[in-house]
This record gives sequence, structure tokens and C-alpha cells, in this order.
Amino acid sequence: MPEQDDTRTASVEALVAHAMDRLPDWLLEVLTDVPVLVLDGGIAARAYGHYRGDGVARGRVADQIVIYRDSLLRDFGHDPRQLAAEVERTLRHEIAHHLGWAESGVAGLGL
Repeated sequence: MPEQDDTRTASVEALVAHAMDRLPDWLLEVLTDVPVLVLDGGIAARAYGHYRGDGVARGRVADQIVIYRDSLLRDFGHDPRQLAAEVERTLRHEIAHHLGWAESGVAGLGL
């Protein structure tokens, strides 16, 4: 069973890397100093991702984007295409927070 868990863990990390590769260059520049981590803890947090920081405009607090592997695998792990789409959507959602969008504004973007 651990091999399967390792494979599933690596697949989420690979999906995040692929989603990062699909971002436009200008957005990658904005994220230069923002670590993007793949962690567990999303089930407890009831989230697929989380942005920590005070945004690109302020820069007083260290920024960080967390993509929650456990909740994404739980809800979308049965369908590789759906999992990939949700990983990319979640990454873009958290980036929008970094750019200053509040939760209602991010939802208005379809994220």
C-alpha cells in the first residue's frame, strides 16, 4: 500500500508542477519568491488550497501557497483528468489571492 500512496503523492506534485508550467511568464515572475507547497491537511482545513501572506502589493508578510494533496485526492483522485483540472484551478485560485482578490472576487472569476 505505501507504494500506491507514494505514487499518488508524486502525481499531485507533478500536477502542480505542470499547472505552474502552464502559467503565463508575467505571472511566474510575480511568484518568484512565493513557495508553492504540496501538503496534507486539506481535509481538516476543509480546503483544496490556502494562501498565506499579505499579497503582492504589500510584501510585509512572507507569502506561501499550499495545495492540499489529501483533500484533492479524496475528492478527485478517482479521475485523473478531473484531478488535474482541480489542481490547476486551485493553484490559480490561490494565486488570485496573492494578487489581492478577496474570496468573493476570486469566486467571481470562476475560481
